[in-house]
Amino acid sequence: MINLTDRYYNIFTIVLIAIISSLFIWQSSATAQMQNLSIDNMTGEELFIQNRCVRCHTIGRGRFVGPDLKGVGTRYSKDEIVKWIENPQLVYQEKGKMPFNEGYPPMPPMKVPPLQAEQIADYVLSVKTAENGAKAGVISGQVINKTIDSPASGIELTLTSYMGDKPTDDKKLKSDEQGNFIFEDLPWDRSYGITVDFEGAQYSTDKMVFLPNEDNKILTLPIFEPTLEEENISVLESQLIVQSDGDMLSVADLSLFNNSGDKIFVGGNKLEDGRKESLRFSTPKEAQSVNFIHGVNPDDIVQTPYGFADTTSIMPGQKRVVYAYELPAESGTTNFEKILEYPTDSFLLLISDSQRTVEVEGLTGGESKQIRGQNYLQWTGTDLKPGHKIKIELTGSSISTDYLKWGVLGVVLLVVIAGIIYSLISKKEPSEDQNTDNTVNKESNRTALIKEIAFLDDSFEAGQIEEGKYKKLRTEKFEELKSLHGDRDKY
Repeated sequence: MINLTDRYYNIFTIVLIAIISSLFIWQSSATAQMQNLSIDNMTGEELFIQNRCVRCHTIGRGRFVGPDLKGVGTRYSKDEIVKWIENPQLVYQEKGKMPFNEGYPPMPPMKVPPLQAEQIADYVLSVKTAENGAKAGVISGQVINKTIDSPASGIELTLTSYMGDKPTDDKKLKSDEQGNFIFEDLPWDRSYGITVDFEGAQYSTDKMVFLPNEDNKILTLPIFEPTLEEENISVLESQLIVQSDGDMLSVADLSLFNNSGDKIFVGGNKLEDGRKESLRFSTPKEAQSVNFIHGVNPDDIVQTPYGFADTTSIMPGQKRVVYAYELPAESGTTNFEKILEYPTDSFLLLISDSQRTVEVEGLTGGESKQIRGQNYLQWTGTDLKPGHKIKIELTGSSISTDYLKWGVLGVVLLVVIAGIIYSLISKKEPSEDQNTDNTVNKESNRTALIKEIAFLDDSFEAGQIEEGKYKKLRTEKFEELKSLHGDRDKY
């Protein structure tokens, strides 16, 4: 299923940068700067939306997943509201009851910084709701065939209503001659998603909710002509990170795919379950505990003799996929290989520098590289053809006490390393001795820009900002962000 509102696949790179900032920039001054920058740039209403309070609460529109917040000041003081926002679990402990409001699920941990929590509380306490406002919402828009750049008529759309994560109702209609559609009389106490089936590919939007004082959502839904030919599918960047951890090797595999054509690739080979193979992923036969981190849905994955296949159609543009797995590490020699399935512009292999002797075929390098205090051996390759084999051999035992145990923290570490690797292949890393002070300021500015970009995306998705203005502002923010990264130009 293709996500219609996932417009910028490389936003994941920005998320990686944010994760790196949060894990490696521990100085209290930097933390304060990051918080102040985000607060200065957002109103209480914007923070209410940004922190996804709107996913559970309305203000004056009736109960939703959580209680309606109209008149909440008559039930709680500002300090109590702030405590709810900052740490609802603490409130439950004090009350000795969870959930506190009957008929609602418990409020999840929000992890909202104190200053933001105060701004949200002030907004909730002061917001004025329209006395004679609309009784229900409208979602409308246009379906555009991007391959031929023309409105798509007669396309069936399905609007699914959700209460929390549970589907409650479906409405169907077809786009008119100009590709237009409109869903009316939509209750406030639901979230909504639209799916479109066209020529063997299924597209979907993210779940949408009506924001405070929002009555209408206007969407543009892109679809594409299908193709069965994969000649336009390639890999712009591929990275393999191997971390030694006692008797196991933890491996992260990251690829930035690119569909350079103007048609959606709906898959070629038919798999055993009848679905079509859209992307192939080669993994060692001994791979265990495969964890899909980004870019693929486990429900769309089919195991194959070479590893696994994704069955989701591939839209024009870029798609980043990240997954991780474990390999048993023998006390003597451990061998495994990576086979490239697609033309690959650049490949980077990074292996933690342990007591093992490492031999690699199919790439060049092997030099040691220190990344945030830990040593890695790295190999690279460019302009690699489909079928190219990268063979890895590790000999000897390793010392595991200096490494993190994998699990949830291990997955996060893999993603963090991925972000660092991305920065390494984009430009030469500056000396930390020369740039420590600049790094703190740059990371603060990056975090603020990332939040602003995310807010712009949410506003555009919600129909609160005109497309031309949205693209202009987003381009400006990206240019600012790229300027903080020197020559880095891919996000």
